[in-house]
Amino acid sequence: MNGGTLKQRNGFTIVELLIVIVVIGILAAITIVAYNGVQERARVSSANSDLALLNKAIQVARLNTNKNLLTITGSNCTRCFDQARYELTIDNLAAASNMSLERLKGGDPWGNKYALDENEGEGASPCANRDSLGLTTSGKTGIIAQTIPFYNCP
Repeated sequence: MNGGTLKQRNGFTIVELLIVIVVIGILAAITIVAYNGVQERARVSSANSDLALLNKAIQVARLNTNKNLLTITGSNCTRCFDQARYELTIDNLAAASNMSLERLKGGDPWGNKYALDENEGEGASPCANRDSLGLTTSGKTGIIAQTIPFYNCP
């Protein structure tokens, strides 16, 4: 009697396969979005760490040499010069502070030079302008502003 026997299926139907593919696609999309947020937060954290390191190097260099930043770096605004001039400024700062700043030569995590503006000592009133430190690109949220104290000003 062959009429009462059921034939067994092997494998999945096309609907089952499509459902699995859609679920995997949704999970992949969620993972990619979450991963991109982590990367940007890591870049911001790295930039904040680099800026804090530069701030400390500036303060140590000024104490070691008893000179203001403009005299130490000799550049008078690193964001205004090419890569070679920027690297020379970082080298001068590293030598004066006895700190390793080699990794900062590549710039910030987005590939731009850090903005290091030696303002103290410029102009008619040498204590009118504070040295500044930051990113050359704007619009990055989460960057902590670094305050560089005056060196030779009361």
